[in-house]
Amino acid sequence: VAVAKERAVESLMHTGDNFVLNVLEDGKHLPLMKQFLKPFGPGEDRFGGIKIEEAENGCPIISDALAYLECTVENRMECGDHWLVYGVVKNGKVLSDGVTALHHRKSGTYY
Repeated sequence: VAVAKERAVESLMHTGDNFVLNVLEDGKHLPLMKQFLKPFGPGEDRFGGIKIEEAENGCPIISDALAYLECTVENRMECGDHWLVYGVVKNGKVLSDGVTALHHRKSGTYY
């Protein structure tokens, strides 16, 4: 998983830390993408207004996700302005059928 160095979540993705990858449904992913790409103030609830459940590893699962993967950070590598985080999948589940959202950029030089 590539994580920009300036993102608040970066501090939660060191070796041994747990995280959940939520697999979002095509056509329903844009509001969630916008929610998590906007800047947040210190202590602000990033999941405010989003229905979530707690995974076995203690991380949030988005209730409307198609599936989720519970992961533990195995290692990470510095790649320019990002960290490449290597996670081991410990658990997961398909929650519903649907087409997985895919965010495609025409260029890798901007968001």
